[in-house]
Amino acid sequence: MLKGSSPLAALCLLGLSVFAHDAAAAQWVETGRTAYYKTSFFGSYDEHTCTAGGPILPGYSASCANDAASGWTANVDAASGLANEALMACNHNPFQPGSACDGSAYAIDGQAVAGGLPAACGSVGMRAVASWTRVETVEIQFEELDVDTLWQAREYVCREAGLR
Repeated sequence: MLKGSSPLAALCLLGLSVFAHDAAAAQWVETGRTAYYKTSFFGSYDEHTCTAGGPILPGYSASCANDAASGWTANVDAASGLANEALMACNHNPFQPGSACDGSAYAIDGQAVAGGLPAACGSVGMRAVASWTRVETVEIQFEELDVDTLWQAREYVCREAGLR
């Protein structure tokens, strides 16, 4: 403790230093690379996009272009796999209108974690992919049912707070 200062003043200084440290913490920022896939069980639609700097790609959306620095493919595969496991464990009923299940996960260096990507990150420059998936039974017409499936992935990079 500083000579001549009160314990309350020392506590206030400690609190301010913690606040200053938190203000400089790193956070996740979107890179702009995304993949999206939406399909219908009965084939009423099948659409996909990939904004990885190229045109819309035929086939599965995770086929977005990869680059060695980002680890896009490993992160997409890991995050999507875990999100899909949560989705499958949900017990969706394809015969009940409105029955829906969601799954989400994120991956860093090909290692997936269930749930959403936290706001703060550890190492500036690190990349992550957050994946979300949903399946839902919908009524299309004349009481006919369809099963919609939606999958998306977004890439993030760890940046110092305040930088874009």
